[in-house]
Amino acid sequence: ADDLQSVVADNAFQDWHTEYEISALDVEYLVHYRGSSPNAVMNNALIRAKGYSQRWMAETSYSTTKRSLGDAVRALGWYRQFREIVLMFALINIESLCEPL
Repeated sequence: ADDLQSVVADNAFQDWHTEYEISALDVEYLVHYRGSSPNAVMNNALIRAKGYSQRWMAETSYSTTKRSLGDAVRALGWYRQFREIVLMFALINIESLCEPL
């Protein structure tokens, strides 16, 4: 991704490992900071001034599904959680198409 210029996400993705790796690639890190400390509030205000205003709709959908199906998700990593949730969506869609026996 040579043309990647910035990373924008909500505070679920905010940790110093990710921030360090992204900044090492000279990519702008526009991820909201957790908490209400003066430093976090200041950084979040700067991020909003640079264009972060709203969650991506897929993030909202993913978060809602994870909250509602969270007990059923067993994977620890976000990628595997995402894969499990996609499979759950597929099963729910298939079940809704099937006629009851």
